[in-house]
Amino acid sequence: MGAGGGGRGAGGGGGGGGGGGGGRGFGGGNRGDSVNVRIFNADRQLIRSLRWNVDTGFNRMYWGMEEKGVRMPGSPKPQPGAQEPGGYQVLPGTYTIVMAYAGQMDSTTIQINDDPRLGNRNEIKLAQRRALDRVRKAGAKLTEGMDRLNEAEEICNKMIAQLKGVEGKPADSLRKTSNAILDEIKKIRENINGKTSDKQGITRSPFEVTVMTEWQTAMQSINAKMMAPGAQEEKLIQNAEEAVRTIIGTINTLFAGKWVEYRKQVEETKVNLFKEYSPIGQ
Repeated sequence: MGAGGGGRGAGGGGGGGGGGGGGRGFGGGNRGDSVNVRIFNADRQLIRSLRWNVDTGFNRMYWGMEEKGVRMPGSPKPQPGAQEPGGYQVLPGTYTIVMAYAGQMDSTTIQINDDPRLGNRNEIKLAQRRALDRVRKAGAKLTEGMDRLNEAEEICNKMIAQLKGVEGKPADSLRKTSNAILDEIKKIRENINGKTSDKQGITRSPFEVTVMTEWQTAMQSINAKMMAPGAQEEKLIQNAEEAVRTIIGTINTLFAGKWVEYRKQVEETKVNLFKEYSPIGQ
């Protein structure tokens, strides 16, 4: 296994992940094999972990010159072993790529340079990162809240499915409460993502202000300009932080109140899923 070195790229400011970049190639893999790749900055800090699938012969792979990212609000929970998301474009400097395959290990260094036409823009990029970190922090809380809503919805739907065909006051009451909780979850989601429309071809209004639009607007505003965030971006960040803070308060209220009562009702309700069978005549 060999690792190629060298390379340069223009470091960007914002926060996306992607392809393109600096891996060269190696050989000797079998179909279905993979190479574990770790990328370190000049301070020996691990900034990216990748897994590249390899086949027999010479393989060419790419690193998009991005650091490890974070999971975005609304995205599904990653499956075990899933690739980590990409994040900020790296700053100019020397990076070490370490590859491990079948008990073997090799490494190389890559030099990332700024676009010479634009000069060193590290101060701008670092200012953007500080602003984006605030938005990401709010996004992480929103993601956690949305995960809880998904889990609660799944539990309610399982309970309703379990009660299908079951009669009696306890079952009817539990069904009613389950649907009421689902309605609460729907209202919170509409505040986060917006109301959906039944009209053909229309899902959500592009003019509706939601938690997600506030959050996305802040992210996009910081990423849109190659300059340090100013008063306009600060206001948008504050709007996003407040929107997330408000909806997290609503989610916490649901789980500290109605959800606790619902769980108690579920645990105390004795649902008989069995019916009496008389012998079949022979």
